[in-house]
Amino acid sequence: MIRSMTGYGQAESAAGEKDYFKVELRSVNHRYLDFNIRMPREIQALEEKVRRRLQQFLGRGRVEVYISWNGGETEAVNVVLDRKLLAAYREALAEMQDFCGVRDAPLLEILTRFPDLLRVEKAEAELDKVWNVLLPVLDAAAAKLQQQRLEEGARLEADLLPRLELVAGFSRQVEERAPLIVAEYRKKLAERLQEFLGQAEIDPARLLTEAAIFADRCNVTEELVRLWSHLSAFREALQETGPVGRKLDFLTQELFREVNTIGSKANDYEVARLVVEMKAELEKIREQVQNIE
Repeated sequence: MIRSMTGYGQAESAAGEKDYFKVELRSVNHRYLDFNIRMPREIQALEEKVRRRLQQFLGRGRVEVYISWNGGETEAVNVVLDRKLLAAYREALAEMQDFCGVRDAPLLEILTRFPDLLRVEKAEAELDKVWNVLLPVLDAAAAKLQQQRLEEGARLEADLLPRLELVAGFSRQVEERAPLIVAEYRKKLAERLQEFLGQAEIDPARLLTEAAIFADRCNVTEELVRLWSHLSAFREALQETGPVGRKLDFLTQELFREVNTIGSKANDYEVARLVVEMKAELEKIREQVQNIE
């Protein structure tokens, strides 16, 4: 069953947990799988684990990840000073002092205002424990997100299948119309020649030759066969379990290609009308396919 790329999932730790987590996941359409993860700085070292875990659930889409955390006791928290960054700030301030002719040493209060000098981290041993609490909450939110994407995928499939049948129906009308195109052309050609030549005799061989050339030029049998093949492949792809959005997008492009070729070759008003109907349905199909994982 296909999955949509849009959805929402939320989960949180049980009440009373020492490390309490709330995880929210929102996903929208995207060409690739792209994460935007927002989580407390104290446990930011777990970001890559979060990313790898979610990759097991998701194939495509832009996913907004919001993780809020109540870390419980504070004695397991370490405050780390970035000494290299501090030295760089002090060197820059000293250069400013020389340039401005100021002799006062930079105050500690000023230095602490600079970002990223102090970093709050969980001890490594504590991070493992925190991850063990976060993991089930993350999985629960991802499962709810996937459920929503599956439900939306079912709605997309319910919309796509009738449209595919409409395209197939219009293409069968083109197939029925095709033999009449040559007959009508031959009749019109004979009438025009008769109009120009008057009572002169029309060469039947010449008339057949012209009709045969026209029939070959407007023959759309190959295009119809490929069109039906693409429609069949599209239906089969809808039943696959993995991400199929790119495949469906490619098949939609191929369907457009065949329909456009039919319209350019047929040289017939009725076929042109059917081509417009097929392209209208294919455009709606393409819009829906953009939502599929």
